[in-house]
Amino acid sequence: MEIQKSSEPSDFVRFEREGWSAQMEGYIDTLAAVTTQTVHVTLQAARVGAGDRLLDLCCGPAMLSAAALRMGASSVGLDFPDVVAMARKLVPSAEFQEGDATQLPFPANSFDAVVCGYGILHVPDPEMALREILRVLRPGGRAALSVWDNETDPNGLGLIYKAAQRHADLSLALPHGPSVFQFSTQNAMRSALSRIGFTQVETVHFKQDWQVKSGKAFLDALKVGTVRTRAILAAQSSDVLAKIAADFELALADLRKVDGLFNVPMPAIVGSGAKP
Repeated sequence: MEIQKSSEPSDFVRFEREGWSAQMEGYIDTLAAVTTQTVHVTLQAARVGAGDRLLDLCCGPAMLSAAALRMGASSVGLDFPDVVAMARKLVPSAEFQEGDATQLPFPANSFDAVVCGYGILHVPDPEMALREILRVLRPGGRAALSVWDNETDPNGLGLIYKAAQRHADLSLALPHGPSVFQFSTQNAMRSALSRIGFTQVETVHFKQDWQVKSGKAFLDALKVGTVRTRAILAAQSSDVLAKIAADFELALADLRKVDGLFNVPMPAIVGSGAKP
């Protein structure tokens, strides 16, 4: 498969950097309740163990680094400057560096394992980032990355995007970026990793859920815990947001629990491969 990249990489990176500088605390309060669930399966896919040196790429609040340290590994996290400053406070025992995922500041063969938790979705040139991951891995080392699954129906993010396409004004001028769902099937993930040169490629579909009170609560969480989706939602009228929330609740009506909460499916795909 051909891997999509941004046609406006500088603007895309600036948008992401400024957005996550403002939104990371909101992410910790909202979506981190879901992405934390993927930590164990991601480290497992990368075969992380005691004594390993790990690169936590696009580390965010360093959940993967923290878990790797508990396993006896050492970890180097890399992300935007303001995100790194927060990660250092949250996980002071790990090492962190500011850097570019498409031009990693490390020599070849530097790490026993590399993980990227949902970060490949926020890189202007994912193919270049994957090639950099392969370069800094030692021979026989393994990389693992998680993305949102878009094969499972229903799934929370897919429902919101479909509802937005039906009701929202999507003419908002945002820097062009790759589709957040370009690796969101197991076939697409396997194809991408194999294209880059990874061997022993594996994919795992990982079921995870997020309990929310309503469609509005789900949208409110996306508005404080995301960047690109937040920009789209913030540009909509209250009437449009109400229609999106109503569509969301209708699609998930069978998943409403006795206590009134919606048990929203937020599945992931974790892809992994080894360096020959």
